[in-house]
Amino acid sequence: MSKIDWSKAPEWADGHGLVAHHGITEVWINMDQYAVVGAEDRAYPYGGGTGDHRHNFTRGQVQYITPRPARWDGEGLPAVGTKCEFKANVLGWVEATITAVTDLGIVFTRPSYQNGRPLVEERLPHKAVERFRPIRTPEQIAADERLHKLRNAHTAIARTLECFRGDIPAEAVSRQVIEAMIDAGYSKQVTP
Repeated sequence: MSKIDWSKAPEWADGHGLVAHHGITEVWINMDQYAVVGAEDRAYPYGGGTGDHRHNFTRGQVQYITPRPARWDGEGLPAVGTKCEFKANVLGWVEATITAVTDLGIVFTRPSYQNGRPLVEERLPHKAVERFRPIRTPEQIAADERLHKLRNAHTAIARTLECFRGDIPAEAVSRQVIEAMIDAGYSKQVTP
């Protein structure tokens, strides 16, 4: 058996196992269902039927279970199969999938927007791990957008109020007013 490719595991799978049934069958599993590796779009509940007439594997038939690795939190090196974001110089943050972590570095695939190729594989040394981060949640994205709006509004207001430049209390008050306005839904309307 080769190394487990967690990037192909369905979202619901919390482990990988083997079933001895007319040979060895690799399966993705959780407590309620399984799917054969390579046919992830067809999940089956355990059991079904009785005795020799059972048509689905039972949970007891699954052996050599490997739990799904914990999601990478940004600390240390990401595990093989981890979907994360990579800081591409020109493109900004793009989704990447870790395909190998070797003594020489981190190997990953990311989208390519050159020459019509959908993916490009790259290798970076371990010290470049700071160019990777976990995929942000919708809440983190919204918080970043809010912070971006806040900074833009603060900069725009500061330009018009030269008399307050460098006045720490005035800057703090204006920041609080801007935050309250953004939270209330006020934003600059851009007209073409």
